[in-house]
Amino acid sequence: MLLNKGTKNLFQDLQRISDLMPTPVYWMALDGTVFLGVNKYGLKTIRMSHDDFVGKSLYDLYPHEMAEKIAKHNLYVIQQAEVLSQEETIIDAHGNIKYFVAIKTPLKDDAGNVIGLIGTSIEITKEKEAERLKIAAEKEADQLKLNNEIQQIALQEKEKFAQLASKVVHDIKSPLSALQTMIRLCDGLPEDHRIALTRATERIVDITNNLLSNFRRKKKKIATSEVEPRQHLLVSELLIELLSEKKAEYQNQPVTFTTIIAHGTEFAFIQCQPTEFQRAMSNLINNAVDALEGKVDGIVTIHLNIHGDAIVVEVTDNGCGMPSVMKERMRRRESFTTGKENGHGLGLQQIWDTLEYNEGTMDVQSRPREGTAIKITFAMVAAPNWIAQEIRLTPHHIIAILDDDESIHAAWNLRFTALLIANPTLRLHHFTQGQEILNFLTTLSQEEKDQVVFLSDYELLHQSRNGLQIIEASKIKGAILVTSYYSRQKIREKAERLGVRVLPKQMASVIPIYIE
Repeated sequence: MLLNKGTKNLFQDLQRISDLMPTPVYWMALDGTVFLGVNKYGLKTIRMSHDDFVGKSLYDLYPHEMAEKIAKHNLYVIQQAEVLSQEETIIDAHGNIKYFVAIKTPLKDDAGNVIGLIGTSIEITKEKEAERLKIAAEKEADQLKLNNEIQQIALQEKEKFAQLASKVVHDIKSPLSALQTMIRLCDGLPEDHRIALTRATERIVDITNNLLSNFRRKKKKIATSEVEPRQHLLVSELLIELLSEKKAEYQNQPVTFTTIIAHGTEFAFIQCQPTEFQRAMSNLINNAVDALEGKVDGIVTIHLNIHGDAIVVEVTDNGCGMPSVMKERMRRRESFTTGKENGHGLGLQQIWDTLEYNEGTMDVQSRPREGTAIKITFAMVAAPNWIAQEIRLTPHHIIAILDDDESIHAAWNLRFTALLIANPTLRLHHFTQGQEILNFLTTLSQEEKDQVVFLSDYELLHQSRNGLQIIEASKIKGAILVTSYYSRQKIREKAERLGVRVLPKQMASVIPIYIE
């Protein structure tokens, strides 16, 4: 396949960045059969050299029937320009049968043209074997007791798989956070390459968020008469996660979702019920999509902004709009329908109830055939004690970073490069093992220890202690826990007890860093 210069450079950039990711990533030609590239982790997984894999077709690597099936799925992704998640069976070079959940998405150039596909695979061979054993056990069972035991095993295996999916999502999100940071800071990349890489990254983020939300939705909710308590909500993170789910939900409809997070709102908090806020936003977005009435250029935009001491979330669409009488009925909290069988009454009622309980307001602007803009406003509250909103340094600080993911270290390097050049006395040290940093601290004087800024991940794979335990053992004051698990209350509570601030790993690319 002959590549033009722009596409060739894009593939080179994709190769360089995907090599930092601890999950297999590959990309294929427009015909859906020829592999144009694969990252290092992918080569390690399939146990092949780069030259033995890249440039080969599915028919070179797999039996004809298997290749035909995979090629058919690939062509569907490319021709329909849709994300596809499916199970694939592969026979490796040693004749072993392996099972994967393959996630594939169209690869587009900066003009929006599909030029191939990019994919990743999560191996589920062990889970399939567990399922096979469960089915065999069910066939042999002839007693109620045994049937009950099998059912218990099935539930446990399902929970294990859900936990595995959650961990896979976390493992993918970590390098994706690093990738997003690097894309923002790689000024040397041409703009069209940055745009293309950003789009590809956003699609993978959407896929991982949707994978995790699927398991969350399957869990049964416990009925309770208690009202959900209000708590501090980091609005930007909730909106980004919700938009990922909506993109997956409406992937077969001609609608484009855009998100605008205004500068200064990345760390903005409100006091609100988390579940009810997400439901209200979901209802607003659903109504906006309904208003598009299937138009081919439908756009729904979610804009987060600050007006004075208030947080404003605006949902706009370029749909059918509504006449003045309908706007007045909304302002008077009167339910109505817009032609749908079930109408919008229940959704609007939930929004109004959420706003009333959480002291929010709603404003509606709309014109027939032009679209609708709905603003919901909440009072902005002070950030909780556990959140890290900035990193303040002096030219004599020692920055110590602990993370078991090399891509995160690369991302932090990019963030600190300019500061290190401007401040030669500033020192930066990287560690992947908790014990390594504890050993390093023993070599410092007390005066030097007082100058340490410790940035630590929470989950340290195959290590006896997590990041919070390492921070506690280090006795470093003012440490920051950088983790994707920031929403877990127990982690936040322990961090507060230790005087440790928490930085959502997804926000590492935007947190302000100052030199005093």
